[in-house]
Amino acid sequence: MKPEKEVSSWARALYLAIEENPGKSKDIFANLKESLGKKEFLLSSILKKVERICMKEKRAELSLPYDISEKEKKEIKDKIKEVVKGIEKVDDVLDESLLAGFRLKTKDVLVKASLKDVLTKLKNKIYGYN
Repeated sequence: MKPEKEVSSWARALYLAIEENPGKSKDIFANLKESLGKKEFLLSSILKKVERICMKEKRAELSLPYDISEKEKKEIKDKIKEVVKGIEKVDDVLDESLLAGFRLKTKDVLVKASLKDVLTKLKNKIYGYN
């Protein structure tokens, strides 16, 4: 197995194990070191990859067609964190092509609630596309 693939596999396993059993992180880490054996030099790469996985898993991206006030952004972000479990950080992006509405993208879900998406769907229906 290539080192990059091996690092990714170990990192994903470590992340999932710690997410399921946060109180046993010391034991999990000790088991990882023991399992790596002679490949312990991969440990720093594995930990960096776990950090990136954690950031990606707990982040959402909110695309808006125009800039809104900080107060409105905070209210929307708080509501997203309340509704979508596990989200710790919400990045807001300006996407003028949306016309109106928003898009919310997480690791698993893409919510398309913009006028652009509605118009595209309507155009595709008219012209007989899927």
